[in-house]
Amino acid sequence: MSVRSSGSTSGSSGRGRLGAGLVQVPDVPRPDPRAMVLEKAEVPERKRFCSRSDCGAPVGRARGDRPGRTEGFCTKCGHPYSFVPKLRAGDVVHGQYEVAGCLAHGGLGWIYLAVDRAVSDRWVVLKGLLDTGDQDAMAAAISERRFLAEIEHANIVRIYNFVEHLDQRTGSLDGYIVMEYVGGKSLKEIANARRTEAGRRDPLPVEQACAYGIEALEALGHLHSRNLLYCDFKVDNAIQTEDQLKLIDMGAVRRMDDDESAVYGTVGYQAPEVAEVGPSVASDLYTVARTLAVLTFDFQGYTNVYADSLPDPDHIEVFRRYESFYRLLVRATDPDPARRFASAQEMTEQLTGVLREVVSLQTGRARPALSTLFGPEVRVTDTVLFPEPAGEVSRLGARPVPARRGAARRTPAVPAPAGGRIVKEADAPAAALALPVPRVDPADPNAGFLAGLSTTGPAELLGALAAVPAPS
Repeated sequence: MSVRSSGSTSGSSGRGRLGAGLVQVPDVPRPDPRAMVLEKAEVPERKRFCSRSDCGAPVGRARGDRPGRTEGFCTKCGHPYSFVPKLRAGDVVHGQYEVAGCLAHGGLGWIYLAVDRAVSDRWVVLKGLLDTGDQDAMAAAISERRFLAEIEHANIVRIYNFVEHLDQRTGSLDGYIVMEYVGGKSLKEIANARRTEAGRRDPLPVEQACAYGIEALEALGHLHSRNLLYCDFKVDNAIQTEDQLKLIDMGAVRRMDDDESAVYGTVGYQAPEVAEVGPSVASDLYTVARTLAVLTFDFQGYTNVYADSLPDPDHIEVFRRYESFYRLLVRATDPDPARRFASAQEMTEQLTGVLREVVSLQTGRARPALSTLFGPEVRVTDTVLFPEPAGEVSRLGARPVPARRGAARRTPAVPAPAGGRIVKEADAPAAALALPVPRVDPADPNAGFLAGLSTTGPAELLGALAAVPAPS
């Protein structure tokens, strides 16, 4: 095929700041699209399931020496299934898109590589449906066409078009989403490629995972600002291409006020409340935290034993070493959605703060930044607010060391550091008054009153706040 390569121009509009300027994430080169086409387009039997949303039974499985059928009917509900690609190399869809072959098989069907003969011979991706009889899948595709084509963001794959194509073999009119081709590696591929000398999976460095999380949250925040929910973020659905991260699978995106469409998600990533109350901003943020967990340690049992929880931090090295990272995941995956982060922006700020702490510890050099929530410290004291940790505790915040069997529970005794002293209980008020002062929220109805407060005495301050007529 004669095509004009798009080179790296499609990424030129991106921010190119994977790592938030704090850490260098290895680039993933953009491969030749032709090399990504599958030599043999098959779906492994272990991944064949009925596409009907209320069924999901295994289909197309082998019986004895007889291999499983790639087309047929579900023995549980009778719904037809087909895992045979509807398009072949050389087929022209909608008189415009010439198919090069299959790239992969996703939750809603085959994904094809094609050349757009009408627009500079650019590479595009055609996303077909699993089968035309699945009304939920068709509705999801139509939803993508209606509003996703209007979304433009550096971290979200572009949707160009939605077309229909007559299947000469069956006579059915099939729908295809035409989207930007994003060459690179998914987070799943990047994670699986890391192996120890013993052949076991080597988790990603926590700072690299944080960099990916920040970019993903930027994309989700943009969708949330458009009244949309992503619903199915996971390691499979984000690709790093060169120095940029992109969300690639938009099949589960839905409007926040949509109570009718089928909800798509993945066990181990989906928030527990989604099945009953549906997706939300909080459940989107939950998926990001679960993805960070999958990337940063050997998360055995995350789809069953720990499907809606995290392992004991004492057994996970990255949690013991970076407690602020653990605390972030705990908050983002809280069983109560109201106790999670309120927005993607809030979680981004906190995750960026975690990344700053991690990099500071690794390099021995502080990485401060101006706070959007607090002003400068009122005074500088020579007190040490928290004891230096000792033993198997995080360097980012001391917590009691679990007692061994037969031993009393204890908190490590730490000598006073040079030039300072351990804060005693009687010193707590002085230490508290030395903390940064919260900035006044301009949207607060009492912003003017709060900005004019001059008292520093706790009792006077509480009295003044209690006298405010409107809630603050």
